[in-house]
Amino acid sequence: MNAPVATHFREIPYNYTSADDERVVRILLGDDAWQRLHALRDRRVTGRSAKHLLRFVGDLFLVRRNPFVYQDLVASRSRRKAFLAQARLELDTVDAHAQADADVDVVLARCREAWQDLARELGWAGLRQARIRVALGAVVGPDNVAFDPFTLTAHATDATDWRLHLPLCVAFPTRESQVAPLLAAIARLKLKAIPRGAATGLTGGCVPLAADCVMVNTERLDAIRGIAQVQDAGPDGAPRTVSLLEVEAGVITEDAIRYAEHRHHVFATDPTSAWACTIGGNIAENAGGKTAVLWGTCIDNLWSYRIALPTGARREVRRVGHPLATRAGGPGWRDELQPWLDRAEVVTF
Repeated sequence: MNAPVATHFREIPYNYTSADDERVVRILLGDDAWQRLHALRDRRVTGRSAKHLLRFVGDLFLVRRNPFVYQDLVASRSRRKAFLAQARLELDTVDAHAQADADVDVVLARCREAWQDLARELGWAGLRQARIRVALGAVVGPDNVAFDPFTLTAHATDATDWRLHLPLCVAFPTRESQVAPLLAAIARLKLKAIPRGAATGLTGGCVPLAADCVMVNTERLDAIRGIAQVQDAGPDGAPRTVSLLEVEAGVITEDAIRYAEHRHHVFATDPTSAWACTIGGNIAENAGGKTAVLWGTCIDNLWSYRIALPTGARREVRRVGHPLATRAGGPGWRDELQPWLDRAEVVTF
């Protein structure tokens, strides 16, 4: 009877991350390599060779996960050459002492493929970064395309601190009109795009799940365009006047709340992270907060939004016959809140 597959052991050096050894091996070498490695452990076909193998995997993972080490190897040919030589020596040592075994051959072959891929990538990473900066910089400006380790580290996770892959780079559009052409430029480069606001979410919504992801940071899209009075028909067809607050995706939620409050309105979306989170993230995560009991979550208070597509096209999505704040809490809620409601009008955005 086969032993159950262990999923949480850690023998890879310096693997102090949210990924256990199984996930690290699967990411770097593939699912098949992990299964074969575990089969070797079951048959006790490991020993000192396993330490060399896992040290190789640890070195590879360190380069993939640590942008400071990665960029250092990209910038220095001598350090890159020394690192790759040492990694190859680890594999040669395993190969020299390994018994004839099909599983060992497959795992070693996967490791050598990963070594070759990394050597090739590090060799032309500088040129690739320059090309990406030119392509994306043509839309947002070269200074708004970042590859530095500090920026990449800051954009690798959200409030979950769940980390899988580093982003390839971070782009900072400064105008709403730049977003659609930026996405089109990313698509032409055959890269993946992930929009990101303040990254206060707890769902992993802006965590890169694969390599070659460009983070589109919307924090500089922070214009509040004001409150407009719009004539519209309600669900019953009756005419009505609706107060709308138009904002850009990067506006901090608390700023929108204060803006509405100073104009005698209530901005209904009020998550706990309102001091830091952004409107775009509120929409993406359907944020709520304590006022959701009265007026619903973010989607309940959303009148319309504009969306940019990877093709470069833009679309506007609008809710027809919006019910506004017609749903409320239990008995007695209106009497308790009436003094506040008398001087406040719910604003939809």
